[in-house]
Amino acid sequence: MKENTQIRSLLNVLEDYLVQEFRLLQSLIVITNEERKFLPGGDPDELMKLVERKENILDQMSLLEEKRRTVIEELGRELGVTPGTSSLGEILPWIEVATAGRLRRLSDGIAMLVGQARDLNYGNRALAVTAMDWLEATRAFIFGFYQNQATYSPPGPTPSTEQIPAWGVEHKA
Repeated sequence: MKENTQIRSLLNVLEDYLVQEFRLLQSLIVITNEERKFLPGGDPDELMKLVERKENILDQMSLLEEKRRTVIEELGRELGVTPGTSSLGEILPWIEVATAGRLRRLSDGIAMLVGQARDLNYGNRALAVTAMDWLEATRAFIFGFYQNQATYSPPGPTPSTEQIPAWGVEHKA
């Protein structure tokens, strides 16, 4: 486990990126929780503002992820680990135990927050789909009141007007 100033500097930068990613994920979870409050009939303008904030955070996370990947690859080269090293787990055994522990805890915290954000987003998606289904059912119901009785047809596929061949009563097996 060799440590030089270049490696120390890269480890500090990596830790900083992981901390930033952790904080962005915390912000994403807060926004996703706020989004949940607006989904079942809240103000659409406020909901759009939240979506824009989420998109901004996701863009920042993409940039951080790319920077993190670059630093990890550079650390791998400096440490003499397998060329093309692109995961944190591959470099942890090669660095100081205390630093590796901090980085591992940050990585675990990030993974936990990602799971939490994913679950919240699945729940929000279910709420949005339910709201859309409810709106469609309401639209169909209301439309039925205003449809001319002579041309009324229930929602869904139109039944065929062709005569279905049927056996008469006189037909015996």
